[in-house]
Amino acid sequence: MEKYIPGLLLLTLAFSGNVFAIDKTSGGALAGAAIGAATGKDVKSTVGGAVIGGGTGAMFKHGDTGKAARKGGAIGAAVGGVAAAATGKSVLKGAAVGAGGGALIGEATH
Repeated sequence: MEKYIPGLLLLTLAFSGNVFAIDKTSGGALAGAAIGAATGKDVKSTVGGAVIGGGTGAMFKHGDTGKAARKGGAIGAAVGGVAAAATGKSVLKGAAVGAGGGALIGEATH
């Protein structure tokens, strides 16, 4: 496995320019999924990371689309935090996933 790492790094560098061609939402989702997969234990961590990353990327957009995503993120964070508290889960994690999901919905419905 160790002999493949330099080759993978070279391929990553060769194709890294293509990352700049995608928008902020997709880039955030890819980055979030990668971080979730690297730090988590299961697929749920990867999906949660993708939702949070994609929502964060959507909130960083300019204009009306970004404004709608930020508004949706604020509503989603409140709903996610309350739902997590009601079910006895982590309020911070519920608010983060709710904000990401709300931002994606706000961007999509704009």
